[in-house]
Amino acid sequence: MNHKTSFTLDRAHYNECFEQSNSLVPKSNSRYIKPGVMVLFGLFFYATKIEGISAHLGAFFFILAFVEALNIIYARAWWVTRQMFSKAAGNEVTISLTEQGVEIHSDFVNQSIAWADISSAIATEKGLVLKVNNASHYLSQSCFSDDAWQYINSKLPR
Repeated sequence: MNHKTSFTLDRAHYNECFEQSNSLVPKSNSRYIKPGVMVLFGLFFYATKIEGISAHLGAFFFILAFVEALNIIYARAWWVTRQMFSKAAGNEVTISLTEQGVEIHSDFVNQSIAWADISSAIATEKGLVLKVNNASHYLSQSCFSDDAWQYINSKLPR
């Protein structure tokens, strides 16, 4: 099998990547611990009377907590916007399927993922999240023909 497909890294693709990858992460209240600790540090520095520094340091921690809370509340928009500002945004990516694995080529990335290196593959509603070492790679089903998608699934570990 030798199949090539290409797509553009645009807002729709980044939205799909975030939604499908984030659907695998269980939601918990532990993500609010960090801003909570920052607020406590802010209160501590406001309550202590260290000459000249405590008010500024307290305000700094309050602002950090506020930014972190925004990061949690608007995680998708935050992540997609960061990706859209990256140098890779708007570029075309070519994915080749070979007997050896998946090859990803763009102006900024030339990467090969051997089928044997994929430790697990998690199916999502619109694609697959491939786990390779400590990294995750998302493949959207909309980029591949039905034959290519069946080939990918046949090569993945069970």
